[in-house]
Amino acid sequence: MKLLVDAGNTRIKWQLREGSEIRLAGSATLESGDLFEGITRTEWQDIPSISVSTVRSEHARIELERVIKGYTATPVRFFWTRSSFGRLTCAYEDPSAMGADRWHALVGAWHEIQGACAVVDAGSAITIDWIDAGGQHLGGYILPGRTMMTDSLRQGTARVLFDAGQAEGISPGQTTAECVFHGVNWLTRALAEQLGRDLAVPVLITGGDGSLIKTALDNYQDSRIPLVALRPDLVLDGLALVGAE
Repeated sequence: MKLLVDAGNTRIKWQLREGSEIRLAGSATLESGDLFEGITRTEWQDIPSISVSTVRSEHARIELERVIKGYTATPVRFFWTRSSFGRLTCAYEDPSAMGADRWHALVGAWHEIQGACAVVDAGSAITIDWIDAGGQHLGGYILPGRTMMTDSLRQGTARVLFDAGQAEGISPGQTTAECVFHGVNWLTRALAEQLGRDLAVPVLITGGDGSLIKTALDNYQDSRIPLVALRPDLVLDGLALVGAE
């Protein structure tokens, strides 16, 4: 049984896996007080391997390791972006400069597709990466995610005042909150439509706002994409593969 941890900028997602079976899973913030709620003392004693993929600061990484060590003496292994994994090759000249979550999502996608594909991770930031048919990572884009966009408007504009929350739809807003959230939804749809115009390869989507990207792609009639699939565990899937080496 292995503990896999995906420590993102906002939330930390984890799974206990035995082989390919997910025995237990959870998601929380580091400050929640019980990050690994549900894992029993006996299960902690039976965990021989802990693998972590993180994009958090070094201070936050150390704190996460401290929290884990409060439960178990099992060594914690952090996995970072590498120049290659099997036939998959990173586009970055300096792989360490690429977020580990992006790399592990690419590993998971390449393992599943074994061919040209794109990976969209819609989390705090939205990242889009391409792999060609031979496993070469072609690079990608990094954009602000939905929450980051709304937070930047709230913090950076003194007179754009709106309550926290979300408004559905993309029609022109008639309140400031609608203007903000409908605008973000409109941009999300525009991003999906651009992908639909540009791509003719399978697209795997992960991240907390992944379902919004998938819905927009599914509704885009002119798309040439042969497969649009939601893979919420894609980073953990890739982490499991690199951690098994």
